[in-house]
Amino acid sequence: MRTGRTAAGGGPGCDCRPESEQASPEGLRLREAALPGAVRSLRRSFRRWAAASGADEDTVDAMVLLTDEAVTNVVEHAAREHPCTVELLAGARGCSGGLAVTVQDDGRWRPPPEDPGYRGRGTTLIARLADRSTITTSPHGTTVRMCWSTRRPGADAA
Repeated sequence: MRTGRTAAGGGPGCDCRPESEQASPEGLRLREAALPGAVRSLRRSFRRWAAASGADEDTVDAMVLLTDEAVTNVVEHAAREHPCTVELLAGARGCSGGLAVTVQDDGRWRPPPEDPGYRGRGTTLIARLADRSTITTSPHGTTVRMCWSTRRPGADAA
């Protein structure tokens, strides 16, 4: 399964990857067992990184919310029946500027139920609040990629 949305700022060759998928002083790379405690731990680390990224407050809020949602989905769905790991990568976007976040796991994709009840809105949130996003599944895990253009605080004021 592959879902996605393309927005301004990235052409067909842009796939929302952090510029360097290796740890760097500007980027973030974290890997943990997909257990409930990982959600809080990764959220805290990511929130610090996002706040220091130079993005405006609304973008930081969206980045933290969606990254937390993607990590939570790994813990609640991909790791439900089999142990797996969750990896979070964040950094400058390799194409067209901005910031990119990747959340990936080595668990098993479970399609959303026909009637999710009061739950099941994560992929919709990701599609609407990220400037660009893709969700790719395979027998080896799921990868969520999200990108944002960066707007500096006060850039809209004239």
